[in-house]
Amino acid sequence: MSKFTPVYIKAKDVLTKQKFAEPGWDKYLTQTCPIALMFGDAGFDAGRADLPAKLRKKIHDDAKHTNAVAVFFLGGGPGEVIYNAAQNKLSAGNWTERAAALKMVKHLYHAHKKGGQDVWVYSPPKKHNKDVFTELAGCNEKTATSKLGDEKEIFSDEERGLMCDALGLSLKIAMDAQVKVDAKGKETKEIIKRWFLDDTCGDTEMNDAISKLSAGIKKISAACNSTSLVFTDYLDWRKQRNDYFGAAFRGGEGGGFPVIYLEGAFTRLKGNSGKLWLCAETILHELSHHEVRTQDHRYDSSGLKPDKAKLPFAKTIENADSWGYFMLDLAGYLSASDLANTWK
Repeated sequence: MSKFTPVYIKAKDVLTKQKFAEPGWDKYLTQTCPIALMFGDAGFDAGRADLPAKLRKKIHDDAKHTNAVAVFFLGGGPGEVIYNAAQNKLSAGNWTERAAALKMVKHLYHAHKKGGQDVWVYSPPKKHNKDVFTELAGCNEKTATSKLGDEKEIFSDEERGLMCDALGLSLKIAMDAQVKVDAKGKETKEIIKRWFLDDTCGDTEMNDAISKLSAGIKKISAACNSTSLVFTDYLDWRKQRNDYFGAAFRGGEGGGFPVIYLEGAFTRLKGNSGKLWLCAETILHELSHHEVRTQDHRYDSSGLKPDKAKLPFAKTIENADSWGYFMLDLAGYLSASDLANTWK
């Protein structure tokens, strides 16, 4: 399950149908902190955004030790708390599934930052090379407790803040681009021509581009503003994640909510406000895959200038980077130097 959505569906099923350690944990998870209710039919319920933090606090408070050295020698760490919470011989399913579901929610955040856009971030442990359910399947108590105690996450607090900032800028850019495309002004048409129309194109292609961009950017804008959007990392790329900015599956993953995978090339820009536009372009690029089913015919590094032979209109209008840079340019977030480096 390298995709996030199957993990979401599995966690929802386990939390809904299985019972945890009684009486304490099962009562806590059904009454005080009903995390199963957070898993909606079309994504996480933002009205229950406080529940993952509640669960983290409960696990922390119940642990005898939280220092890694003390846990190693004395036990009683967060991993042991989760293991014990998952024990119920009368429940359907098995304890590894219940432990995995709790571990999954423990690493879920409703990230928010003043001036940014709220977003769900799933930040699993760096040590895990498989999804949490596969990681724990078949483990004995000792191995499972160790894996459940892995705390160091793939994203830091600062990186989650970057995601909020970049998403907020992405929404602003998409909304601005949407208004301008729908207005069909002269300057907008010139920028459409710059990014999409090759030398053989005329009014027919221009009108086609306006129609497709108008419909597509509306969807991208709505996704940026979605209360169920999830950012996470793609497990299959763990070893080479620093080579990638992000990813998304064309047309979505079938869960009814958008999922974007953000990688090392994106998160290493934290603290670099001058490159926030590039983070926003990554999000807009990936959401065009998700919402408009764009493809990757060519990336910015190879040049995005339309060309009848190399990059004709038929390809630019479905090229994700062309969509991303067009929106940046139209909204005024592309500098002259960055334009020159890309439009070639």
